[in-house]
Amino acid sequence: MHTAVVDRTAPASRTPTGIPGLDALIGGGFPVHRAVLLHGDIGTGKTTFGLQFLMEGAARGDAGVLVSVDEKPQHVLDDARRLGWDVDSAANRRLITVLEASPFFTALRGRNGLDARQVASDLTQQVRRLKASRLVIDGATSLVPDGAGAGVEDFLRSLILSLEDNLGCTTVLTTRTSAGTDTSRLGTTAERLTSGVVELKLGLVDGRAVRSLQIRKMRGAPTALGERPFDIVEGRGLVLRELS
Repeated sequence: MHTAVVDRTAPASRTPTGIPGLDALIGGGFPVHRAVLLHGDIGTGKTTFGLQFLMEGAARGDAGVLVSVDEKPQHVLDDARRLGWDVDSAANRRLITVLEASPFFTALRGRNGLDARQVASDLTQQVRRLKASRLVIDGATSLVPDGAGAGVEDFLRSLILSLEDNLGCTTVLTTRTSAGTDTSRLGTTAERLTSGVVELKLGLVDGRAVRSLQIRKMRGAPTALGERPFDIVEGRGLVLRELS
């Protein structure tokens, strides 16, 4: 079961992540009511990171929403149970809600594709109904309309600013990378517009697979250089290793 150790000294301007070892590197957590981009290839732990962020909120009595693009909500909850988290209790208390993105965005998609302000407006209604203060959009690449071309930057600027201005949530947007290269349509545009960028990586060290985390940007806090290896531990999720 995920249990938060509430740090009463954490700045009011930061949202604790629930990732052991991370908050000390970024000034106490993510910037409150801002959007943070989480990059990572398949298997690096993006969804686990998002769930852990929401479980930390639930342990503190803060409601959170995960919008799942690539997986069914039931599969996301099953994975959380396999990690040993009491996600059912959090869901029953409406502290964690997992929404399937496909029907949601299909309903909003018109002849000219998704409208950023309409997406933000609908998410705002969902978040306010659930009284959530944390939001994870897992697979944010799908929000960008096909064939947006040069309009990607305008779409993302409108979406991110609308989310930050209207939601009252600290938001994590996950996107997929491949071998350290951003393969999404969000790319450097999203990195520039969001308040933080964290990258999860999977590599080989002495023939063994090792996961690592790199903070590439975090407003309001000095950026720690280099990569920090981490493990995914049953009952805890992502845990950064201590540097020797």
